[in-house]
Amino acid sequence: MNYKTVVLISIVLALGGYAVGRYLQPPEVVTKEVEKIKEVEVVKRDVKTIIKEVVRPDGSKETVTTIDESTRENTRRQADTSKETTITPAKPQWKAGANVKASLTNVLPVYGVQIERRILGPFYVGVQGWADSTVAVSVSMEF
Repeated sequence: MNYKTVVLISIVLALGGYAVGRYLQPPEVVTKEVEKIKEVEVVKRDVKTIIKEVVRPDGSKETVTTIDESTRENTRRQADTSKETTITPAKPQWKAGANVKASLTNVLPVYGVQIERRILGPFYVGVQGWADSTVAVSVSMEF
């Protein structure tokens, strides 16, 4: 094996190890606390009527009516806290690959590498470089 092949295999193995590590990463976890405040107002009215009737020895009657109205207002606040956890798997932003092309006239294969970056949703734009000194631009879609 020559020096170029060893370097190329080392780079491919390093990128493959990095890709496996990124793939095995845990997904992004977002925890959101929501607090709901519920206010309850209780109004209680107590009406008490007291009627006193006093009979005197001379036969006269006296009636005293007392109305006691007590109002009690109570405001109670109740807060409910709930946690909502959303697990969103992180989408990869970069892709790297290795290419091999062969021609029907030339028996020796030509090796190349490519790297792509996510630009919008599932769409990637990338660059390819080949060992025969050619460069290409690529557009790809993930589905």
